[in-house]
Amino acid sequence: MSAPELTGSVAAVTGAGTGIGREISLRLAAEGADVVLTGRSTDAMEELAGRVRAGGRRALVVPLDLRDPDSITAAAKAADAEFGRVDVLVNNSGVGGPSAPLVEMPLDEWEDTFRVNVTGTMLACKAFLPGMIARGSGSVVVIGSVTGKRPLVNRTPYAASKTALIGLVRTLAWELGPSGVRVNLVSPGGVEGPRIDWVLEQQARARGITVEEARADFAGGSPLQRLVRPRDVAEAVAFLASPRAAAITGEDLNVSNGLVMY
Repeated sequence: MSAPELTGSVAAVTGAGTGIGREISLRLAAEGADVVLTGRSTDAMEELAGRVRAGGRRALVVPLDLRDPDSITAAAKAADAEFGRVDVLVNNSGVGGPSAPLVEMPLDEWEDTFRVNVTGTMLACKAFLPGMIARGSGSVVVIGSVTGKRPLVNRTPYAASKTALIGLVRTLAWELGPSGVRVNLVSPGGVEGPRIDWVLEQQARARGITVEEARADFAGGSPLQRLVRPRDVAEAVAFLASPRAAAITGEDLNVSNGLVMY
């Protein structure tokens, strides 16, 4: 049997404590990577670190707030001090932003959505990329959303921020290509968990229907007629981080049960 494909590598995951970030961290560790777990929910990350270590991999828990540039820089330095390198950066952390018509949108909530989802992603790349560039290899995976490509009523800041990530990834792929560093985006559809539950509650209220009707309508819009599982997203990230994706950069991979096909 061949060795796991990420054996000997180090992966850093933002927003690692819960949801998709948790599944991604576990999947990368299963592929042989040591993992830098970053985010604000340190208790959840400590429990996760225990699971990673029980599987034979090393784990480092580092507090990180994408609204705080100093904490991002500190996280990158801590990862380098512990492991000497980071080969994979998964920009998973983000916020859902407010749910309201644009004309009623509070400016501070609009700006906070961009501050975390777009500027925070940029700052994480800026902090973790120099080592990859110096070594001439690495993989960056950004978690976007199909909402960056299709409407979601009353969610303009979230949709616009996720669309912005497409441009960030495509341009950064060109900038880093000569250095041997790949950059890709994963765009999930509605992922099972508390966040999609909140979204569906807001959609139901806006449309005057029940949450169950909103869920059925949302899931029924895809050929597979279900929500995305967190592990589906984790599998896509593990693939893009691995040598199997050596010729893939600047791509936007939909993991949406076919909800979006472009």
